[in-house]
Amino acid sequence: MQEQEVSGRYDPAVLSKISDMTLRARTVVEGTFSGIHKRPHKGSSIEFLEHKEYSPGDEVKHIDWKVLGRSDKYHLKQFEDETNLKSYILLDTSGSMGYGPGAMTKLDYASTLAACLSYLLLRQADATGLVVFGEEISHYIPPRTKSSHLQVILQALEGLKAGGRSDISGVLEKVAEMASRRSLIIAISDLLEDAGEVIKKLRLLRKRRNEVILFQVLDADELDVPFDELTYIESMEDSSKVLAEPRTIRNDYLSELGVFIEDLHQGCLENQIDHWLINTSTPLDRALINYLTTRARLSRSRMTARL
Repeated sequence: MQEQEVSGRYDPAVLSKISDMTLRARTVVEGTFSGIHKRPHKGSSIEFLEHKEYSPGDEVKHIDWKVLGRSDKYHLKQFEDETNLKSYILLDTSGSMGYGPGAMTKLDYASTLAACLSYLLLRQADATGLVVFGEEISHYIPPRTKSSHLQVILQALEGLKAGGRSDISGVLEKVAEMASRRSLIIAISDLLEDAGEVIKKLRLLRKRRNEVILFQVLDADELDVPFDELTYIESMEDSSKVLAEPRTIRNDYLSELGVFIEDLHQGCLENQIDHWLINTSTPLDRALINYLTTRARLSRSRMTARL
């Protein structure tokens, strides 16, 4: 388990003033990863990349007959590879994700993170899809690599509203049936459910040799309980509420939260799943850089362990 340090250029208070999700994602990704360029992969898919001259031994089925008719020369069509990696970004929009007295609610932050990750993945020519869910999957966009596909995902992330219950365990089970083997599954949620059930469903994804990443997004209030006065604590997923004295319950609450997060993290660790805890006050560029840097280190460690 890692919690992001609070530093960086793209503070949520600044980003929240950019209402357009496309501009928000581009601002963070291009400002943070300006040296990264799209890697074209040549394979078999539906998006045309370029021509090359025919050489003995090349696949005849890829000859562009129209070019042959015009130039009397044999050229092959080459395409962007849609089969290299399929990524599914899962975004929780249940009621608890609507919490956030600061610049961004958890859902605002999670949606922006989903947009930035989509931007990064598609720039690498990785097929990327989106699964929006609460108690059920409410919106599904299949993985594609076309450059225009980014706008489809970003439009789906615009103006999402939090509401209802969450059933990430049930959704993960459906995604396990939906996703092909060796896919990348990225789940973004507060994960306020039974840790054992969540891990059980994540194990299904790992058995299919999928790579799994969990971003657990929590508000600073949930992590610190900074309240001092008698407070009504109301569920955002049903009508229940309790009157509590924060100073009385703070230590017990923080202890229970710590055990819950540690159980979740340990279960992920045992199944080679990356679990990343993010405070919504963390700047988005720092969250991305810290995560990707650590992820690269973990990947190298796992590769060494297999040798």
